[in-house]
Amino acid sequence: MPDSRPVHGGLDVVELKALGLRPDEVVDFSASINPLGVSPRVADAIRRVDLSAYPDPECTALRNTLSAHLGVPPDRTLVGNGSTELIHLIASARLRRGGPAAVFAPTFGEYEAACRLHLVEPLPIRAAPGREFRWDIAEVTHLLAELQPKLVFICNPNNPTGTYLERNEVEACARAVGDSGLLVLDEAYASFVDERWDPAPLLEVGNVALVRSMTKQHGLPGLRLGYMVAPARMVREVRRFQYTWSVNAVAQAAGVAALDDPDHVEKGRLVVRAAREYLVREVRGLGLACTPPSANFLLVEVGNATALRLELLRRHRVCVRDCTSFGMPGHIRIGVRGMQDSRRLIDALTDVLGRSLTSVH
Repeated sequence: MPDSRPVHGGLDVVELKALGLRPDEVVDFSASINPLGVSPRVADAIRRVDLSAYPDPECTALRNTLSAHLGVPPDRTLVGNGSTELIHLIASARLRRGGPAAVFAPTFGEYEAACRLHLVEPLPIRAAPGREFRWDIAEVTHLLAELQPKLVFICNPNNPTGTYLERNEVEACARAVGDSGLLVLDEAYASFVDERWDPAPLLEVGNVALVRSMTKQHGLPGLRLGYMVAPARMVREVRRFQYTWSVNAVAQAAGVAALDDPDHVEKGRLVVRAAREYLVREVRGLGLACTPPSANFLLVEVGNATALRLELLRRHRVCVRDCTSFGMPGHIRIGVRGMQDSRRLIDALTDVLGRSLTSVH
């Protein structure tokens, strides 16, 4: 049986070996991570972890730190082994008795995968490319009110399109879902949005859960760490499906240290902002259509994404995200890195596009 798991960004070590490349010589634009990497405070905290002791199954220190930073009681937070675990836990809690589900698409593949594991085929609510991948919220709310789904997933800002919905749009969707459903707002990339709105008031609607990744803003993808903020009853409902010691001691310590170093995130945001402006300008200068970005990645129309990605990797040792798995074979996603790496990418794109490869255009 073929592997039907969702495709994600990040380097594929098997592919690199087949191409004769080492991971340390490839510049990875396929993942969207804080370009500054891990905070020195996090590195210090990791070194002090006692690996001979069991981790706290309740993640007490990290949840208390989250509580202080977010201004919510600890019982309204749940820490997970990456936001992906939380997505699957929520699906387990909400879809165990069946019922319809919906996904704002094109988007992160784990939402659909989580639903399908519970034998639920989610309804994709597709954005229109001609509207810069924005949804018609009036049409969407009408559809949600009719469907009354048990579960709705919205990635905001959306991966890979960068679409960022405003508070009134998300709130309208939540109210259309109704009391029997749950709207999950995945804010994995929200910390890189320049004009971000506060989603906390949405929790008072009663059927909204916020899911956040700590891997993106704090540069911790290797540790897998995320959290959910929701009404306490919802947290209890989802927590029932989480196995003991889901979050290891190193990840818990790293999370506490990362939250105590907000300057590291802010410095990363500034690097992203400058490099993002440069990349948008240069990519469009190459004659490529680039959807207006809101976070730390760009969606670029290139013609044949698979061919272009492979040429960039082979010839220049830079890796971008082929969006074919999103149902967008003509697009690539570029994770924003620092200026030096960004210049290397533009030089590589200029060279590959200049070769007028028939497989690319």
